[in-house]
Amino acid sequence: MGTEFNDALSSQYDYRGLREAFSPASTYQAFLNVEKAVASAQAELGMIPAASAEVIAQNCRYERLDMDRLAKGYSTTRHPLMPLINELVRLCGPTHGGYVHWGITTQNVVQTGLLLLAKRAQETLDGIVADILRHLGRHARTHATTAMAGRTHYRHAVPITFGFKVAVWIEEFLQAIDRLHEAQKRTFAVMTGGAVGCFSALGRKGPAFQSRVAELLGMEEMAIPSRAIRSHICEYVNALSLLAAACHKIAEEIYQSGSEEYGELHERRVEGSIGSSTMPQKINPILGYGIICGSNKLYALAGMLMASAHRPFESDGSTNQLFEDSLAEVVQTVGEILVRTELLVRDLDVDTVRMRHNLDLSQGAIFGEMAMMRLGETLGKHTGHELVHEAAIAAQTRGVSFLDEILHLPGGPSLRAEIKHRLEGNGANGICAEYAIYFGSLVEDMTMNSLPAIGERRINAFLKAEP
Repeated sequence: MGTEFNDALSSQYDYRGLREAFSPASTYQAFLNVEKAVASAQAELGMIPAASAEVIAQNCRYERLDMDRLAKGYSTTRHPLMPLINELVRLCGPTHGGYVHWGITTQNVVQTGLLLLAKRAQETLDGIVADILRHLGRHARTHATTAMAGRTHYRHAVPITFGFKVAVWIEEFLQAIDRLHEAQKRTFAVMTGGAVGCFSALGRKGPAFQSRVAELLGMEEMAIPSRAIRSHICEYVNALSLLAAACHKIAEEIYQSGSEEYGELHERRVEGSIGSSTMPQKINPILGYGIICGSNKLYALAGMLMASAHRPFESDGSTNQLFEDSLAEVVQTVGEILVRTELLVRDLDVDTVRMRHNLDLSQGAIFGEMAMMRLGETLGKHTGHELVHEAAIAAQTRGVSFLDEILHLPGGPSLRAEIKHRLEGNGANGICAEYAIYFGSLVEDMTMNSLPAIGERRINAFLKAEP
């Protein structure tokens, strides 16, 4: 039953055409687009008659296919592409049909066609990621000074701001996009080298032919169009998995932070939504567990596709089938993750009161690092660490406030006053607000054409420019 059954909202999401990206009609048309580009490039280079290329191009249209003939062809030939080739030959007639699929092989068409579909889908995925980043940019700037507890190993560490947390999410997305864009240079590549990738049928004109096919399809090209090279596809899927991991991290944190024990972050509550058939009080994080589920599924697909990277010899049918069966699932799974993440961060509810309440739970002990550094200025860092540690343990053991316990330390009254002042203010440490404002401003109005480079994401110049 899958996602549609388990996620009752799924049919209401806007998948922006991603669910149709690898439909039978789209896939057939992609294969025909490859055959059209092949014929056109070959005619330009004098490999086949120009008139034949023109007729082939005219017939490379999905609506011209006789689907009944194709169905019979598949049952007879048991071959993934021959029925389509035979149908195109029939449509072109005896004079021109003989030049269909000239000097290339099945995998050339299928792999190139599927990667062409993935390339188009990636443009849609990029648009969703840009939306996610704009939402995160808004949250980062809005909550640049919203104090909360920073946690390491699930325990209070030092105070941060929610805007800083969001800035970290932004950087993880930007890193994921960097990886994806780099991988795409190798991934969306035409492969038209024929039987084993050495242009055995087309000879020395082969590389020029492949370059022209790539131009016509708006794709890159493989340096050696070997049918055995799969690492570039594995790289792309792993890059998508790391993009999903950025979504997964956000979903996990909101998923857990929305529990009654934390109460800090929540999915937007929809009027009339029901979390349980037997526990009427429950409102469950539907988007969150959809993202978590989809991400784990994608990691498994990425691992599975790694099996295609090391098969021996010049081609392997099991590897081909693994790739052909998985690519659409990979892209659509990423789409489902991103669509849910965009909704999650767009409508995120931030409970600033609960964040403040949780920050105060340690009664000042969360400023232990600050206290250590202050003592360290006169006593040395290690002595300061020892004294603050003893004070924190004593406060817990005796059931008293950490603020009261540090009164017994050297310079205790002034130390207590500084921590109390910070608690009464925004409570943040370090340059949390600066990171939030800077990273929020980087992405709040961004598009994929204005992606900040790694050098632009360093905060040094921003800090120098501040008054």
